[in-house]
Amino acid sequence: MKKILLALVLGFIGLNASAQQNPALMKIGNEVVSVDEFLAIYNKNNTSNVIDKKSMEEYLDLFINFKLKVKAAEDLGMDTAGKFINELAGYRNQLAQPYLVDRAMNNQLIQEAYDRMTKDVSAYHILVKVSENASPADTLAAFKRLNGYSKSIKSQKNMEDVVAKIRASKDETIIAEDLGYFTAFSMVYPFESAAYNTEVGTLSKPVRTRFGYHLIFVKDKRPARGEIRVSHIMVSARSGAETESEDQVRAEEKVNEIYDRLNAGENFGTLAKEYSDDKASAKNEGRLPWFGTGRMVPAFEDASFALEQNGQFSEPVRTNYGWHIIQRDEYKGIGSFDELQSSIKKRIERDSRGQKGRTSLIKKMKDDYALSYNFKNRDVINKLVNSDYIEGKWIAPEELPKDGVVFTITDNVFSHSITSYTQKDYLIYLQKFQRKSTDEKKLNELLKTQWEGFVDASLITFEDRILDAKHPEFKALMQEYHDGILLFDLMDQKVWTKAVKDSAGLSEYYETHKNDFMWGERVDASVYICENADIAKKTMKLAKKRLKKGYTDSYILDKINEESALSLSIRSGIYSKGDDEYIDAVSSEPGIYETTGGETQSKKVIVQIYKKMEPQPKTLSEARGLVTSAYQNHLESDWIEQLREKYPFSVDKEVFKSIQD
Repeated sequence: MKKILLALVLGFIGLNASAQQNPALMKIGNEVVSVDEFLAIYNKNNTSNVIDKKSMEEYLDLFINFKLKVKAAEDLGMDTAGKFINELAGYRNQLAQPYLVDRAMNNQLIQEAYDRMTKDVSAYHILVKVSENASPADTLAAFKRLNGYSKSIKSQKNMEDVVAKIRASKDETIIAEDLGYFTAFSMVYPFESAAYNTEVGTLSKPVRTRFGYHLIFVKDKRPARGEIRVSHIMVSARSGAETESEDQVRAEEKVNEIYDRLNAGENFGTLAKEYSDDKASAKNEGRLPWFGTGRMVPAFEDASFALEQNGQFSEPVRTNYGWHIIQRDEYKGIGSFDELQSSIKKRIERDSRGQKGRTSLIKKMKDDYALSYNFKNRDVINKLVNSDYIEGKWIAPEELPKDGVVFTITDNVFSHSITSYTQKDYLIYLQKFQRKSTDEKKLNELLKTQWEGFVDASLITFEDRILDAKHPEFKALMQEYHDGILLFDLMDQKVWTKAVKDSAGLSEYYETHKNDFMWGERVDASVYICENADIAKKTMKLAKKRLKKGYTDSYILDKINEESALSLSIRSGIYSKGDDEYIDAVSSEPGIYETTGGETQSKKVIVQIYKKMEPQPKTLSEARGLVTSAYQNHLESDWIEQLREKYPFSVDKEVFKSIQD
């Protein structure tokens, strides 16, 4: 709930203007507010894009109230409370992330991913397994082994022969397979890039991934198929068959019989529920989730996408799982770039390619900032690291001979700030990011990698610290969240929660303003919906005697519905205009009326008006929601009046007039 209300508060604030040289519009306490700051709010909420003097004056009044509330919160010290600081820090961490990558690079990656999503690739591949942290010797050996295969592959037939030979060898250190068709995000990024960048009918150069070295032979590329949703009826081999061949024959006979019944017009979902061996989907009439290229076995996928119309079903299709009859339910293309941009961006953030944006930003920072190193101080720390580090068991010493600087970043452009990182910072990084490894990598090589990681992490930390200076729009956005959280918390204390918890104040407010919460003219009535004219006659007799005899709804229903519970239904109560179409169709004066139409065109309707009720105040329980809302407005109005008396504020009328003209 708080997040929703905070979003509404921030939507009102909308401070996107940077601090620029522009005329001062107003002064609230000691804070000067510029024209640009005010216009940023006005323009954000002015959807008509037409400057209207009246609406601008209303916004000016609201803006003053907002600023007064924020000042009151700051004077109460709410901006120094731990809860506020932690909450704002959490929002800052989220808002900073888009600034801690190279956004131009990320935009390129988004476009690249979309372009690849428009095509499917079919390929063979060979993988020589080698650990991500393997020693240089092992890595080189794997590369040479894979490269040996590449020399013998000049055509698709060569590739097929090599794949068959490797598969027959059953060597667990190497994998060879036909991958079929796949699309963007189906494979790890380096593999995907190699596949898309290799021409059809040719072999890629060796590609390194976290799994080892790959060779990729691209068989085909085609326009993307998009996504499809189908239902299927699956027939697997029956258990207990005497022979495998008998098993297959029985399965084929069964699926063909189901297919014949579908052609005869029987319902697909009903047959799926009754006969499909895929019990998970059978419960849902055979429906499967949306899928695209590479998500199903090729035969099933090809048969699904071959269906041209929704509701069309396939002939029986054979896969490794058995026989399938597939019905197309829905189809959609991949969508436009604008439609998919947001989802692609999220997938990139979760994908290894997302590191390219961070790597590119770090490279730019190394170009933009002045970096200086004290390798002597760094090496003092490196000498404290022993072979336990490779095994992930190293414990950093509690004390250092000194805490000298190992690395300094100087920004002479944006923030004009200098930040130094010390031996202690480096030591903490080494301790935190050591990873147990069973390879034979030399310690000095590992420390070289860790030092590079420390420098990169330090640059990101530095960039995070200067975001306000480097990106004015980020500073303004953080100010929005700062003020929005304060405003929410103080409004909650002074208005929202107070109105709910202050029962005495709410009751007093209701008693003073009860005539603001009135019922309109109402009637006490019953509506009898009769199955036919005969039932209506019987009901009319009972209705005429109802008041005199004291008959209840239950009594009348029991009398009329002796043979069928559907003969008569009754609804009774207090009705306002618009509550019931049949009551609205007759006079509000006491009496019994017949009417027709509405929701029961074929039935007879009798309306019995017992009493016409004049307008009267709603009780507090009847109007609690409305009264609470009005009481909140009352509390806020009184509070704003107090703030306007407590804090001095002034508006430069000439400046305000100039922006109205």
